Amino acid sequence: MQLKARSADARKGITLKVPLPRQGKQQKTAVPSAQPDVLETVKYYLTHDKVEIRHKRHQSKAAMHVFFLIDSSGSMIKDRQIAYIKGLIAETIARYKTKRIKYAAVALNNGDAELLSAPTLGVEELIKALSQLTTGGKTNMRAGFGMISQLLKSNIREHVTLYIFTDGKINTGSTDDPFREAVTFYKQYLTVIKQTTIIDNESGFVRLGLAEKLAMSIGAGYQHMQQNAAIPADQLR
Repeated sequence: MQLKARSADARKGITLKVPLPRQGKQQKTAVPSAQPDVLETVKYYLTHDKVEIRHKRHQSKAAMHVFFLIDSSGSMIKDRQIAYIKGLIAETIARYKTKRIKYAAVALNNGDAELLSAPTLGVEELIKALSQLTTGGKTNMRAGFGMISQLLKSNIREHVTLYIFTDGKINTGSTDDPFREAVTFYKQYLTVIKQTTIIDNESGFVRLGLAEKLAMSIGAGYQHMQQNAAIPADQLR
């Protein structure tokens, strides 16, 4: 699958070693098929002394979901983030070739959260939505977590991976401590997510390290966009 790049940065691409979710047990749901099951039909007859055609049941694999929560409140390099996301998508597709993968994106800007793309199988549709991302305002991470929570339906919770692009500067919310507010909400409602990784997009000579602090606070993995190796959640100090 080829993803069209719209900028020089995106065309160059970024070398990624972000940890993808491990291959675990797949949630399977039995659904009836139109094909008769002779053995089960005979068993039913011997057990109930009456004829009733039983049908074979096959196992359907649940879709895998990858969510992107993007802090677009500051003057960050949008094209570089899009290129990074393209790399994540390419790695995910390569690793899980037999799975149906749905992608969704939520943006943080102007003190609120916006659903850029509902869960979709269309990669180009997602990238198009990301290319229209606007920047400005303050960061309300709690609002973003709230929208991610709405996307987490009960039948997909065990199959969700979340990537959070942020510099960690959470400066607005419903309380006087928006950082703690966001962390508390995550711990209450989003720990069901299989794997969360913070992608630190802080730039500049002086760095505050707030994105890494957020990763430590919610037990997420951590990766800086300018690095090639990710730090697992259990190795953050």
